[in-house]
Amino acid sequence: MAKTPRTTISLPLNKKIELERKAIEISYKTGRSVTWTDLVHFMIENYQTMAKQDMIEEMEKTQKEDL
Repeated sequence: MAKTPRTTISLPLNKKIELERKAIEISYKTGRSVTWTDLVHFMIENYQTMAKQDMIEEMEKTQKEDL
């Protein structure tokens, strides 16, 4: 079975800790083990389209304010 190619991402430690805390909270509330990387994968799979649109809107707003 072929492995899926992987890459890495650099996060500031405080952001990783925030994700770990949220994963612990999810684990506690659901009774299932969730890692911070599970949470990141979930966000990428489910919210990237929303994030793209939010980022475009934010950048357009900032661009207009700079004019």
